[in-house]
Amino acid sequence: MDILFLGDSITDCGHCFTPDNLGNGYVKKLSLLPGISAVNGGTDGFTFPDVLRKWRRMYAQNTYDCVVIACGINDVGVIADLEEAGRHEAACAFLEESMSALRTLLGELCGTDNRILLLEPFLFPIPQTRILWLPILQDVRKRIQETISGFHAAHSSILKYVPTQAALASLARQIGLSAVTPDGIHLTDKGHERLAKLVADAFRNIS
Repeated sequence: MDILFLGDSITDCGHCFTPDNLGNGYVKKLSLLPGISAVNGGTDGFTFPDVLRKWRRMYAQNTYDCVVIACGINDVGVIADLEEAGRHEAACAFLEESMSALRTLLGELCGTDNRILLLEPFLFPIPQTRILWLPILQDVRKRIQETISGFHAAHSSILKYVPTQAALASLARQIGLSAVTPDGIHLTDKGHERLAKLVADAFRNIS
């Protein structure tokens, strides 16, 4: 199975600096499974509009069996910064831009009959100030799910939303929060291991 991974730093994991160009996160772990050929297209700091541009520029001309998208938390960060600066209208405009980019990306991916996994953006309260992002994250998640629902009737067999927060939170309760994430956004090796399992399970359900 040829799989393209798109997204932000959760996917990137320094892949440009590893010999196999896969990084040291969940993409690398999944690439070790039998029959998996992985392409890491993640980029640190990316939002949905960035992912759309990179898809079109670098990958749209290629054929993949599945595309995995892990994005959204940087969109939350942009909105949080704008709201903190008192720029509410700009924050709303960026959210609309972000969801428009996601709709366009999903439309182009569904048009090529790729199987698509869209991972739920996750967040933990490290540091405590991350708590201020949680209402924005909830709104972004809601909008992502609404966007997916617009495609689901026609493409339910190839487009899946993969919940991540609950499973990662469960792991944090078992082994400690700092053993899962160093900063509330990025993952430790144990965190990536759990994320890889969630994606692998989703592969089986969509195959």
